[in-house]
Amino acid sequence: MTDADPASAGSAPPSSAPPSSAPSGPGPLRLLVGFVTGESLIARATVLAILALALKIPLGMVGGVVADRQNYESEAVRSVTMAWGGNQTFSGPMIVLPYQRSVDGKFLTQTLTLLPEKLAIDGKVQPEQRRRGLFSITVYTATLDVVADFQAKAVRDLLADGRWMDWPSAHLDLGITDARSIESTTIEVDGQQLEWTAGSGPPLASLQVSLKSIGLAERETITVRFHIAFAGSGWLGFAPFGKRTEVSLVSAWPSPGFAGRYLPVSQSIDKNGFQAKWSISNLSRRYGQLWDSGTSSEPSVNGVMESAFGFNLFEPVNAYRETDRAIKYAILFISLTFGACILFEMATGTRPHPAQYGLIGLSLCIFYLLLLSFSEQVGFAMAYLASAAAVVVQATVYNWAWRRRLGSALVFGGVLAGLYAGLYGLLQLEDVALMAGSLLLFAVLSLAMWFTRNLHRRQPA
Repeated sequence: MTDADPASAGSAPPSSAPPSSAPSGPGPLRLLVGFVTGESLIARATVLAILALALKIPLGMVGGVVADRQNYESEAVRSVTMAWGGNQTFSGPMIVLPYQRSVDGKFLTQTLTLLPEKLAIDGKVQPEQRRRGLFSITVYTATLDVVADFQAKAVRDLLADGRWMDWPSAHLDLGITDARSIESTTIEVDGQQLEWTAGSGPPLASLQVSLKSIGLAERETITVRFHIAFAGSGWLGFAPFGKRTEVSLVSAWPSPGFAGRYLPVSQSIDKNGFQAKWSISNLSRRYGQLWDSGTSSEPSVNGVMESAFGFNLFEPVNAYRETDRAIKYAILFISLTFGACILFEMATGTRPHPAQYGLIGLSLCIFYLLLLSFSEQVGFAMAYLASAAAVVVQATVYNWAWRRRLGSALVFGGVLAGLYAGLYGLLQLEDVALMAGSLLLFAVLSLAMWFTRNLHRRQPA
């Protein structure tokens, strides 16, 4: 019997238990990093989609700047129109006759208002530009030649109903919404020259002229002629007070927005301005030719204004409005640019870092800020050209810097320039902008389908 080895005498027998199960393989964070930096098309597309959504934050900030500028512009417009003149509606002329009537033993003073049988207005509207800081506001000066024919027979028919007419107090009224800027010459009533005086107040009696010297009680018809000029901005309208109202307007403004209750029966619009004519019958109105304040025949001021027709000095092109429209296309534009980047990856085999894509996306966002700031100085078209050229050159140089391939960088710059050209075309369209945008998306999707037709194959066909 031999002694046991001292080294092994006190040692425990080797364990037969399996080793502990330690975590093996990459963790969730490493899997995410591997997916983000992976070479698969799905991984790259996912990263670019996340970047495109993240770029909505700087785009929202740029949109906030545009909204602030629009508010400043609105304040400038209010400031100018308060001093120059606002929206104008021309109503008149009309003959107002006070009368008295006995009601329950009491004499009440009321009025009859007679509208013209025929009203003819021949006008010229001269647009002007006024600046307030960075902003240009369009205003106008309107000059009107007015001829109105009245028949007093309808008034005399009411005398048998117990009314006592105060003929010496009869007067002719004319209404202008904003009477601060009226410049009027004398008025001719049946060949007699009379002077205007300030009326009882807007909007239906801004100017008055006494008819005491006319001898209205002995007249069957009255013809009124006058010339008037006033300033305004935005809207110019006319109330159809005649039994037959005919209005003819000429202006150098090339983009009128005809509005109101009636549209012109004829119009001609070109780059030098417009001509328009209206011809309106009293049968289409909601009030008659004779108003009596003692009955319900007298319409409200709002009722008269609702019957007005005319035009607005419409501005189809506005730098802030077009910049805001461009921002609405921003995510689509950025997505198309990133889609072009993926196609270039497939064609060249290079794999840019996601941060490089992020910098390109920020450049596309800064484009809108450049567009806004430049358009305030040189107009939208030149601002768009300068901003797009700056971003295209920047992106082309950056593309060459990471790929070191001049040809592919130039092609990428050409694609980006084409996208900017397409976006500008969409912004200039109005009535067919939606259709053009839909066709553009369809064309881009068709191209993407063509270039990715071999993704399922190992070797291109």
